[in-house]
Amino acid sequence: MIEIRFHGLGGHGAVVASKFLADAAARNGYQAQAFASYGALRRGGKVESYVRISENPVRPHCKLYEPDWLVLMDDGLAEDPAALSGLKNSGSILINSGKAPAEFPALDRFRVVTVNAYQIAREKGLVLPGGMPVINTTLLGALAALLNPVPLKALKTVIHEETPKPAVNMACANEGYRQVVSTSRNGNLNKNGHAVPPSVPSTARPYPVYDPRKMLSCNRCQICFMVCPNLAIGFATDPFSLFVNDSVCTGCGICIEECPRKAISWGGDILERKDRP
Repeated sequence: MIEIRFHGLGGHGAVVASKFLADAAARNGYQAQAFASYGALRRGGKVESYVRISENPVRPHCKLYEPDWLVLMDDGLAEDPAALSGLKNSGSILINSGKAPAEFPALDRFRVVTVNAYQIAREKGLVLPGGMPVINTTLLGALAALLNPVPLKALKTVIHEETPKPAVNMACANEGYRQVVSTSRNGNLNKNGHAVPPSVPSTARPYPVYDPRKMLSCNRCQICFMVCPNLAIGFATDPFSLFVNDSVCTGCGICIEECPRKAISWGGDILERKDRP
């Protein structure tokens, strides 16, 4: 039996990813099970989903406490002890990141593979109305390159039948399958065994910022403050100003979607931000 645990944030698509993965394995003749666990926050809140794949009937129905695989849908989760808990010593980790696997030295006791799902989804135009990239099908494509029970063909059949934008989702799965990177003694290798250059740190997960020019049209309705699921938006009353607390913000984009004056937009990496008071 192969047990896979997804860790993501609401909006990443962890729940759908687990269902699609189990469906693809079942279509390939395996027994499969998928379910999820999440709190009331939904978008922006932490989400776990679980998949079991076996040649025999799957009888356990509890959470996965000692998975064979972890899928971290944001590389910030690589520093979360709860996300890493229970992974078998022989386990593997797929991380959505623009970094090479070797750039996660704290995880060197595990097999680590990476794929830049944020970048792929943005390049293919698979984003939510607020601009948050939809990364689940890209990560599933990467998993198809790594798990024998889930061939890419079966996965793409599921994506074609179950997603509202099958063409772009299948394109993301193809790129995830092609671009997944693992490490070896010869350096970083892609799916086909070809060497890839060292990664350059990128603005993988953008954060919302208040554009000073657009803020001229802001009517101080505070809708952004009210809809933020993590209370990451703060404001001062004298003079009135708004700012995003980047240590709390998950990049869910709800504030951008709901702002009636469009005074908030995606910014770059948090190290480049200058909008904090």
